[in-house]
Order: sequence, then C-alpha cells, then structure tokens
Amino acid sequence: MTILEGQVYWGYNYALNDKSSFMKGVMGLFSFTPPLHQYSGRAILTKSELLFLVDCELSLPLYRIEEVYMGFDEIFPASSVKNLGLFWQPLRVKFNGDQTIYIVFDYNGIYTNNQIWFTTLKEMLQ
Repeated sequence: MTILEGQVYWGYNYALNDKSSFMKGVMGLFSFTPPLHQYSGRAILTKSELLFLVDCELSLPLYRIEEVYMGFDEIFPASSVKNLGLFWQPLRVKFNGDQTIYIVFDYNGIYTNNQIWFTTLKEMLQ
C-alpha cells in the first residue's frame, strides 16, 4: 500500500560533499535550478519501505532507518538554496550505521513537500 509518492532529488552524503563550495554557493542565486542532487526520479513510501525509482534504484526498509532530520548542514548548506532556505529544507536520512542520504521531495522551484514526508516518516518510525 502506497502512503506517499512523488518526484525526488536525492544523493549520498559523500557525492554531495564532493560538489565544490563555489557550486554550492552559486546554486542559490538562480531561480528554478534543481537542488543539490546525485539522482532524480520517483519516490514511494509504503508501510515497510522507502523506495527510490531512479537510475540507481534504492529500497530502504524502514526498520533500517536510524535518524530522520530536516535542515541544513555543511554538506547541504542553506547557501545552495534560493532564499537561503526560507521556503524549504532538505531531509537527511541515516541508515545502516554509516550511510546518509539527502532528499528533496516534489521540488517545484519555490518549495517542496519535505515537511509532509518528514512528518509522515517520523510518525511511522515511532
């Protein structure tokens, strides 16, 4: 059963960390540019997993998720987002001990549905 489904931009922390500081700083200056990402496609949340349907498919069982956080950090800084993150912030999901992904759901150039996904994931993981 599908709980949520939407467009997604996501990437592993090590891939986004490799993006230059210049690139991270200049991305926020332009409207309607996609957020920092490694992959894009569709995301599906079911009662048992978070599934990313992209070139590099990822099936993440919910029981493996250790932390869900919404906000900026040194890897995904507010400077990389238009209006310094006034309208949205990325999700960070830690799983399997040492893996971290950054996620942006349903980005339309101005805002995202990250708050809906964040709240739903937090409720499901309690």
